[in-house]
Amino acid sequence: MQYYLANRDPKQIRRDVRGVVLCVAAFILTMNIVAVVVVVAAVFIEHLDSIMHILGNADNSSTEILTNYLLSVYGDGMDKYMGLGMLLGMVCGLSWLFLLRGKKFVTSDIPRVNSKAKVGTLLILLLCVFGIQGFMSLILIVSEPLFNQAGGSLTDVLEESTTSLAITFWGAIYIVIIGPICEELVFRGGVLRKLERHGANFAIIVSSLLFALYHMILFQAVFAFFIGIVLAYTAGRFSLKWAIVLHIINNGLAILPTILDNEYLAIGLGLIYLASFIAVIVIVIVIVIVRRDLLLAQKRAGAPREPRVFARAFVSPWLIGYIAITGFVAVTLVFA
Repeated sequence: MQYYLANRDPKQIRRDVRGVVLCVAAFILTMNIVAVVVVVAAVFIEHLDSIMHILGNADNSSTEILTNYLLSVYGDGMDKYMGLGMLLGMVCGLSWLFLLRGKKFVTSDIPRVNSKAKVGTLLILLLCVFGIQGFMSLILIVSEPLFNQAGGSLTDVLEESTTSLAITFWGAIYIVIIGPICEELVFRGGVLRKLERHGANFAIIVSSLLFALYHMILFQAVFAFFIGIVLAYTAGRFSLKWAIVLHIINNGLAILPTILDNEYLAIGLGLIYLASFIAVIVIVIVIVIVRRDLLLAQKRAGAPREPRVFARAFVSPWLIGYIAITGFVAVTLVFA
């Protein structure tokens, strides 16, 4: 992985953190605004004849009738067109990366290759992704009953939103292909590259935190943080394309049981994830024992040279505000 001499100017650290936070926030807002506009436009076009009929019978109650009609069909439109809206919204949101990184986003951030990835290494990274899935499954088994007793749920909102998207063509394309590509370009492309000069570990942790809170669903956010670390390491150590590949595989397998409506496939994947988690634990223990000195050397090389770089980042009002707003939404959705 390419390492940079940490900038010792605290103002530079805060400027970079502010820049990536504003970029991510703009990306989220653009994506959601475009998605809503697309859904509304699609619903309007689909029901144009009915709308014109209502407007053609002009009377005092026409506005109320039209409003009620549009509200009644908007829900169906959300299910049918939200995937297309999110897809287009993400693509439009990428424009903010050019303000964050300039031409480096295309000339350096995306194509950069630090070292060649071996097949065995990629399989281990994929095993880590599966292992995180297994770990989160165990967390869910333990914690979901507790949230249910408190009147909430960790998975209801996630399952509803994922299912409604996965069963549509554009929704599946968004989840499996366009979503992973765009998210990697944002978080492991522009954001990670922007923060790397303050230390590789710093860039991995902060970009993964921003990626986690971007999802705004508590259970998904926790999972996204851990998988974000794996993807950030992959992008930094090797190249962005392998992070995209891992992300696509993860998302594709996640919605495959829903698309095929196969309960046995879901159980089989769950067992694979749990077995992967056990395998990862064993591998980590072996590596720590056998290659302890090398790990310590890599840790020192990747650590921020400025001891207070994390502290200076996490007192940024922009980062605090981002954490507060997205965290509030995530907790609220648990009890929605």
